[in-house]
Amino acid sequence: MSFAPFGRMRAARRRVWRQLVQAARAKAVVVDVQREVDWYLQRVDTIAYAHDLPLSGVHLRRLVVVPRMLVDAEAYGRIDTALCAQPAFAAVEGGKSLRSWFVLTLVRSLEAAVAGAGPSPRRPLPAGDGWIVVGVNEQFEWRVPIEGPGWPGHYYVLELRRIPITRAVRNATSEAVAGLEASLPSLSRVHRIEILRKAAVSLEQLGRRSKRPA
Repeated sequence: MSFAPFGRMRAARRRVWRQLVQAARAKAVVVDVQREVDWYLQRVDTIAYAHDLPLSGVHLRRLVVVPRMLVDAEAYGRIDTALCAQPAFAAVEGGKSLRSWFVLTLVRSLEAAVAGAGPSPRRPLPAGDGWIVVGVNEQFEWRVPIEGPGWPGHYYVLELRRIPITRAVRNATSEAVAGLEASLPSLSRVHRIEILRKAAVSLEQLGRRSKRPA
């Protein structure tokens, strides 16, 4: 590796990439990551109860706006913690920075998968025992990221009840989602940040009592 600076850089990148691929394919890492991937939307059934999240009523059901930042931040933390304990990742050059990039890439992929599924009142995605995702906003800025990922956008989640979801409920849900989409941009930057802060505090108080993997 004593040729040219750019040659050394490319060779170093290839070496680190090979190490990363090998670590990511380790059986224990695959198990940990798959568990958190499977659990990504399941966290919503706790986060939806956070204080002060915007919501609307639909036929005696709550339609809640869940900022993706709250879901993504927990997913990031749990995946990062799991990988920290994996010897396969401890040996990879780049350490914390490379692991952070890897986890961020996973979280972005999870976001893209949910958005790509196109959840709607007619084609919802399950989100835990008591909620379904009926819409996705990918652009709404809850905060301007000074450092760290911005994780813009939110999920529209509808509360499940024992009574079935009829066509009338689906139509009313679509109208409620449209109404929230129209009203949310009027929130000031300060108000948006305050919503995130109060939601995070209330989730700490709830103690994350949602069902989760060991």
